[in-house]
Amino acid sequence: MKKGIIAAVITVTLIGGGLAIMSLNKPASTSDKASPQTSASSETTTQTGASTITYSDKGFSPTNITVKAGDLVSVTNNSSSSLQFASDPHPQHTDNKDLNEGVIKKGQSMTFKASKIGTYGFHNHYQAGDTGMITVQ
Repeated sequence: MKKGIIAAVITVTLIGGGLAIMSLNKPASTSDKASPQTSASSETTTQTGASTITYSDKGFSPTNITVKAGDLVSVTNNSSSSLQFASDPHPQHTDNKDLNEGVIKKGQSMTFKASKIGTYGFHNHYQAGDTGMITVQ
């Protein structure tokens, strides 16, 4: 009986690991030409110099970004309405005041310098469920 349970656990673990590896190798969708970021998944981008966070009606992309202290980060609003880019927590916006860009109208961008080292949540104040994380190294 114990051998059967052990075999079942090993089988489930192998199948789960295989599915995880397959999902990492899945190509990105290119069906949405107006906004190449088609979902607000937990994608992570690490860049240096200048980085861009794009906001659409589906949320932020990338949802997780890592930059170096002193880098410039642009927030571009490709959604159908205004965005208020702000640091967590909602509604106080006190974790990292560098992130409190204020209102960004549709079709516009704003840029800030990432200077405070750490990991911080951000969100759209108007749609507090639309969130992301920025790590400043």
